[in-house]
This record gives sequence, C-alpha cells and structure tokens, in this order.
Amino acid sequence: MKRIFRSKVFYLLIFLVTLGIVLIFNNDKVPTEKLTKDEFFTTLEDGKVTFLELEPQKSVYEISGRLVGYEKDQYFIASVPNSEISLDRMNNAVREQDIGKIEFMPQDIETSGWVNLFTTTIPFMIIFILVFVSFLFLFVIKRMKHSK
Repeated sequence: MKRIFRSKVFYLLIFLVTLGIVLIFNNDKVPTEKLTKDEFFTTLEDGKVTFLELEPQKSVYEISGRLVGYEKDQYFIASVPNSEISLDRMNNAVREQDIGKIEFMPQDIETSGWVNLFTTTIPFMIIFILVFVSFLFLFVIKRMKHSK
C-alpha cells in the first residue's frame, strides 16, 4: 500500500481526476459568434434567429441566441441599447418572424458588499451581546450577594 502512495502514477491520477472535476464544473459557454447591434437586427429581421434570450444589464440588453443551422451548443451574443427604438425594432421583427423560443431573464439585482457583510454578521453580534450582557448580570448579581 505504501508503494502505491509513493508512486508518481498515484499522484498523477489524483491530479487528473481533480483537473477533470474542475473542468466539468467550470465549463462556461463560449459564444460561437459575437454580433454587433446592426448584424443582430439584420439577422433577426431576415428570420435567421431561432432562439432568443434577453437579459437587461444596466443600459443595454445582453442577447444570446441561436441562428438557423447552429448546433445545440452553438450560440451568438449581442449587446443592444436599452431604448424604445431597439425594443420596437425587436418586437416588430419577432412578430414577423417565426422564432421558436424567446426568454426574458429578469435583471439581477446586485446587493452591496456592505449589505452582505452586515446581514451576515449582525445576528451573530446580537447573540454575542445578549450572552455578554447575561454574563455581566450574573457577575453583578453574584457580587451583590457576596457584598451583603
């Protein structure tokens, strides 16, 4: 058994398994194609888009989707300004074309780091203060009993 652990093959195997696990869980989708705003609207109006996913990000819409002929794991991304003109243009093109699926993702609300810090630490601080005050009262009561 000691021979196995001393062997370089054992450590190489552990490294490869760890690397495989990291690669499986860190498999971010890489876009096949990045379209400009004009290219996106042109392909959308020409009916070459089969799937759309819109996600609002501050002053733009991050759009990902699939074009005609794309495989299941292929997709494009585009950024479109968050304006009435862009929304009207997208809505008109979607009404005219047969797009299989449209998903509208809600905007992620980012909380401040300070808010996260306070909401996670304040309950523990309150418990600590309550325990401290109760010990302080017990100490004061014992002192009062001994002084009489």
